[in-house]
Amino acid sequence: MLITLPNAYGDAANNMAIDAALLTTLPKGIAVLRHYGWTEPAITFGYTQRFAEVQAGYSEDLTLCRRLTGGGIVDHRNDWTYALILQTELPAAHIPANDFYASLHQAIQNALAEHSVQSQLAPCPRKCGETAARAEPASQCFVTPAANDVLLPNGQKIAGAAMKRSRDGLLVQGSIDRATLPADFSFEIFQTALSNQLSAAFNIPHGHSEDLRRLFDSELIQTERTRFASDAWTQKR
Repeated sequence: MLITLPNAYGDAANNMAIDAALLTTLPKGIAVLRHYGWTEPAITFGYTQRFAEVQAGYSEDLTLCRRLTGGGIVDHRNDWTYALILQTELPAAHIPANDFYASLHQAIQNALAEHSVQSQLAPCPRKCGETAARAEPASQCFVTPAANDVLLPNGQKIAGAAMKRSRDGLLVQGSIDRATLPADFSFEIFQTALSNQLSAAFNIPHGHSEDLRRLFDSELIQTERTRFASDAWTQKR
């Protein structure tokens, strides 16, 4: 079942830690959608990117944090950030990356359309057989669209995402650029629409938990937070 978690706010290390922990600890057959905000000006960048190249493009007053997922640089100072985590026994967790990415962004496109925001999916810039959401080192997510990213009709990028697949399941971390949407756009209503679209797209019925605490392993989250906050992790490449 798909559970939509309450919105949360944290610093970069904490936001990344919760996603990583959920990927490891979700109960059998559970998927979660969560939105989180940022308590500090932060940039996240893909797992394979070189820290020195990322650092060269940004001022020292921004927190730089390496993600578990791939993809490019994401500036979180004016975005709507979400994570979708699927436990490994869900069939959707094993959909090929390109197909999953397209279905995910079709769901976002449909949710935007419910708010009268017209969009399109980006065409393949290279070979359609290449892994979706892969970016060149130090590329910026909202500057360099990948195949099936969500774009405005004029080509400006609205939404992108990156994925990490493990034996425990699938983690998707996505970002929507607030600046591309109308000033009165309701993300609260959009989140409900997106949850419904994702449920339909991946055939995961909605559900709820009487006690959400069972989804969170506080000790593991703290361990992961220490990792994501460390120079060893951030500067590992």
